[in-house]
Formats: sequence, structure tokens, C-alpha cells
Amino acid sequence: MGAGREDREYSLDHGPHGIADLDRMPRDARYELVNGWIVMSPWPGMRHDYVVKKLVRILDSAIESAGTDLYVNGPVDMYTVRGLRVPDIAVADWASVRQGLEDDERAHSPHSIKLVIEVISRNSGSERTDRYEKAVEYAASGVQEYWVVDTHPTVNITRYALASGYLTYHRLERVFAGAVFKSETPVPIEFDPAVLLEA
Repeated sequence: MGAGREDREYSLDHGPHGIADLDRMPRDARYELVNGWIVMSPWPGMRHDYVVKKLVRILDSAIESAGTDLYVNGPVDMYTVRGLRVPDIAVADWASVRQGLEDDERAHSPHSIKLVIEVISRNSGSERTDRYEKAVEYAASGVQEYWVVDTHPTVNITRYALASGYLTYHRLERVFAGAVFKSETPVPIEFDPAVLLEA
């Protein structure tokens, strides 16, 4: 006897899947669509969430100070060349966000995204994905900059940018707490990574 449709409805073991299948998943975890397969990640812990909120505030303040037409939020749904990812933070072009709101889009287009940030969640199994798989995927999707934030052994940020003429990243720097992290893309910003864990 074959499995009934209802038996497959929330199964990760059958595929390939599409956006409609992703949207039917329960809200008990974070789900992404990669090459037709639904990938589940557990909800991150308190430290991860705290760092994300701090970074969103820092970026929002920098955007406001610079008077640039950008939008920052996180987590967000974003289409990629392989499906749909849910980065911890994304900075997007506000005109594209406005158009997406008017059109009631399901997710952000990668062409509107200027920066994606992932915060490593230790013991979640996502570190390899964030450092390698997503770096390849975000670059191939045309996202200009990618930052990976790690809180161990001390807070540090690794910054990647698209190589000129290629859809691949090269590593620009890795900055640890106690030093100054600087970037001009997508907005001028300067801070010590240590502030991300300060109360």
C-alpha cells in the first residue's frame, strides 16, 4: 500500500519540493528550500537572538545617519539560485522592498539585497552551512557582501565581498572583539564587535 498524500504533507523525506510545500510546513522550526529539498534548522538560542537584534539596531542607526534608501530586517525570506533561504539579517534596497510590498511578494529578490549576515549558532549543525554552503549560494545569487558573525572564542566578524567580475566571494577580513570593524558597503559603519554581547 502506498503512502497517502496526507502522510507526505509534512515530510522532509520526499521531494523535490516547491515553495507551496515549504509554506505548508509547521512553524516549529526554521525551514529553507535548497535544490528542491526542505531543510530544517532548530530555532536559535538567546545569545544568537541578542546578537541579531544588536546588529539590526547598529545597521538601522547607520542607515539613518547616512540618509540612504535602505531597509534592514531579520530574519527574512530571500530567494536564491537554489531556492529560498532565511538569513538572520539582510539589508535591502528600499525601492525594491516597496515594490515587493505593493506586489505582495513571498520573499525578497536577491538582486535587491546588498548585504546578508548569518550569526553562527553553536551546536546547531548550521556552522558549516553558514560558513561554506550559504557563502557559495549567496555569492551565486549576486548578494554583494556577506558577513559571518561568531561569538566563540570571542565575538568576531568575517567579511566577504563579491570578487570583481565573478559570482564568488573573497574574504576581506576577520575582525575580533577589541578591534574596529569597518565597512562602506552597503552603508558606512564602524564598531567594535564586542558591543554585540554587551548588555
